[in-house]
Amino acid sequence: MQTLLQFEPQVSGMNGQRAQIDTGAIGLPGHDDINQDSMSEAERALLNLADYVYAHTSLKPMSKALFFISRCLLVARKGMAYDTVWELADSYVNLCASLGTGAPFDDFDFRAVLSEVQDHIPTVGAAVTRIATLTAKADSLGLAFNTLLRGKFESGEGLGTFLTPEEVVEPMIRMAVSTLSSEMLKELAGGQTQLLFGDICGGTGRFVYSLYRLLRKVGGPGGGAEDAARLFDQSSLAVELGRLNFLFDDVSPRFECVNDSLTAPSVSKLRDQFALLATNPPFGTGKYKWTPGLSSALSPELLRALGLRGPSDFADPSELFLFRNLDLLAPGGTLAIVLPDGITQSRRFINALKSYEDLRNVHISLAALVSLPVTTFALGGTVAKTSFMVICKTRGKNALPMYVATAKHVGFVKRGNRRAPDARGNDLSLISDDFLQGNARAGVRVDSWRSFERLIPAAICHVGSPTAKSKGWRQLGSLVDPIKKFQSVPRVSKGRHLHVSVLDIDETGLIDVIGASKNRPVSRVLSCEPGDILVSCINPKIWRATFIPRMAGMWTCSPEFLVLRPKQPEQGWEIYCALHRGSVIRAAQSLAGGTSSSRQRVEKEKILQLQVPLLSKSGKAIARHVAERVKYYEIRLREAVAYAALHQGDESFTF
Repeated sequence: MQTLLQFEPQVSGMNGQRAQIDTGAIGLPGHDDINQDSMSEAERALLNLADYVYAHTSLKPMSKALFFISRCLLVARKGMAYDTVWELADSYVNLCASLGTGAPFDDFDFRAVLSEVQDHIPTVGAAVTRIATLTAKADSLGLAFNTLLRGKFESGEGLGTFLTPEEVVEPMIRMAVSTLSSEMLKELAGGQTQLLFGDICGGTGRFVYSLYRLLRKVGGPGGGAEDAARLFDQSSLAVELGRLNFLFDDVSPRFECVNDSLTAPSVSKLRDQFALLATNPPFGTGKYKWTPGLSSALSPELLRALGLRGPSDFADPSELFLFRNLDLLAPGGTLAIVLPDGITQSRRFINALKSYEDLRNVHISLAALVSLPVTTFALGGTVAKTSFMVICKTRGKNALPMYVATAKHVGFVKRGNRRAPDARGNDLSLISDDFLQGNARAGVRVDSWRSFERLIPAAICHVGSPTAKSKGWRQLGSLVDPIKKFQSVPRVSKGRHLHVSVLDIDETGLIDVIGASKNRPVSRVLSCEPGDILVSCINPKIWRATFIPRMAGMWTCSPEFLVLRPKQPEQGWEIYCALHRGSVIRAAQSLAGGTSSSRQRVEKEKILQLQVPLLSKSGKAIARHVAERVKYYEIRLREAVAYAALHQGDESFTF
């Protein structure tokens, strides 16, 4: 089955007018089915093989064991004999001879390594056969690299890297390729252009290999797309591992080891030459220091816009790599990039993109923004929240719309230190199909990235969802008035006084009225009254919103709350229930800022901008809920009085 290219029209380089892509000329192949059971079993076989090699042979460090396993996989995938140590040695020698100058560069002597494991070749051969069979339709070497360059093997030998799973790479690649004009795609797939594709933070080459496989399917046999492949990385081991997959197809790509892809002259020479770039750059706040070489590669003006002015300044390398990649794109080219949410969701990010356009006199469009779940890189040892973007360097100034979606599942989950199939599948397959087909079922389409202060997928999806538009959702601020009236609490209160703290509310909005009746704050508090809605603005990951019931007594609350008074009191409970809708909660949570989950806050004025649905069809159910909740509160308070009397020595229980 083929998915036709139905992306939004590109802009013509001749007259600046939108030119519709010829969707009938080229179709992208459908998804490569990834059998999660087979992949999980293959990973277990790889880890068991690595454990066996480590425990029964002298192949140390792990890089040496990985060298051996990868060469065995190469021989197996090429269909050559490897049942005995002599067959394996001869097969590898003959294979390298057939590849000539394209043969892999070996960090270790293969025959010497074989001499260390010769007694274990039958066991190794059986495992390699199993792995090669399980991954026959997948990126077997990519899985091997992803599996063995993490966990316990990385901790002691410095091999750690957060490699991107194939379940994420393949949808990213399809989405990026679909944005190219039909002419550019034809030329690139057929090897009829000087344009390039690749990854300048190459790692083990999974993005480049996926791009190559897709372009080869589009261009057909002998298309010549491999000549346009480029990869750069500072690790010679990674560069050679990246080349191995191409050797399956008797292709020797031009991959290069460089000290730093951000400043390497060989990378700078390729400015404006890439039709496609896809990458997952290194990231970490304050991990990259300003250097004169960086200033030369990215320009002082751009660095100043990013807060880098001199030797004492540091930056997140992922942000620098974003703009380095944009520099390398040719007009009409596309970048697919994974970035930490701390970068993409900051206000500075939008300003940096606009500054880049002005400084370079170019126009960029964010074609897609997709939020990834924390599971994505959990196998590598990090739960950092990330998203990927598809960014086009368009011809002309007509902005493309932006597709935004949130993936909750990527096909696998982490069980202990290993992967297991996720019964809920891979949301990215649906998201990429949605994007290619021009739909907005799995996500939303909005006019442009320029209309947002921050690029927060959950918030954008909430505001731009078809449900919100078609059913007339209202902005919260149009339904309520914020009340901010401070008062001091007298030490001795006449009558009932209930003070609501943040911790007095559970996730259903139920108030611990007994606790509230005992609270005696010493500082100023916010005044509230029956009919008001309270929304906690601190630590929104634990959602706390409640309704002050119509009960006798004085009510106050913590200043951490936003006090909302419905403009139409009869709508109060409806508005309150709407604030417990999942999409509203996620949108509010996405607006939070702070250094840790326990210190995150949402700006109160941002809460008022939320779009909320009024649950008009639930009137009877809400009325019944109101009555039951007030009854419960009254019972609990009477119980508290009865038990307090018992605690003080009363001989009878009165309720």
